[in-house]
Amino acid sequence: MNTSTILININNLSELDEYKKVGITNFLFAVKDLSIGYNSFDIDEIPSDVYLLINRVFDTNGIDEFKKIIPKLDRFKGVVFEDIGVFNLLKDKDIELIWNQAHFVTNYSSINNYFKLGCTSCVISNELTFEEIDEIINKANKKVVFNVFGKNMIMYSRRSLVSNFNSYASLDNYNDVDIKEKNVTFHLKEDKYGTAVFNKEYFNYINILPKLNNDNILYHLVLNLDLTPNEILDIINGKEYGNDGFLNKKTTFRMKEYDDRRGDK
Repeated sequence: MNTSTILININNLSELDEYKKVGITNFLFAVKDLSIGYNSFDIDEIPSDVYLLINRVFDTNGIDEFKKIIPKLDRFKGVVFEDIGVFNLLKDKDIELIWNQAHFVTNYSSINNYFKLGCTSCVISNELTFEEIDEIINKANKKVVFNVFGKNMIMYSRRSLVSNFNSYASLDNYNDVDIKEKNVTFHLKEDKYGTAVFNKEYFNYINILPKLNNDNILYHLVLNLDLTPNEILDIINGKEYGNDGFLNKKTTFRMKEYDDRRGDK
């Protein structure tokens, strides 16, 4: 994988030098009070010429909070956004806007429509099969961002799921926990804005890159929650780590498949 096309999130400022040594120059920073699930930084301590991850789902108060930082955005490359309110506030600004609604960026028709509206790029959902990913990359009208490594954020709720359960069960008030349901372990991270629920295991799509049209991929996105830079670099260089996610299995949360299982016509 070409290091010049890697976009990687930063958990600690000291990581920057480690990644720059090997030629990685595109970085993603979660913004304090405007992001959830990832280590975040105050807007004023984030270095210039990087991308900002703003993935909270906002209410009116949240949009008002976001408006306060808009004058500070000129020094950044772009914004990777979840809430459409962010796009509406920035679409006339001279800044890259990358659409990142994980469970919605699932087909080239929707993606091309967002491109028409003014999005620079989009992060393809990591809940798709290889065939679906390949089709999107080839039929998108602009270069897309492909998330090649990370933990699938299964859901984000504005509710305090962990602390509410801890209170109900008279447990210590941890806000970073693992829970197991059947054979799957989930990782929950809670802050004052809600709860992010991740799959405990990393998915790793790096080995399929030679099979894809990389000329239409703007960045290969690496999202690191808890690994060291050295561990990440080993994985980028080919170390086997993680699972194949949804590459070889379609999600079954579709009405037609549900009807087929019931025998409906």
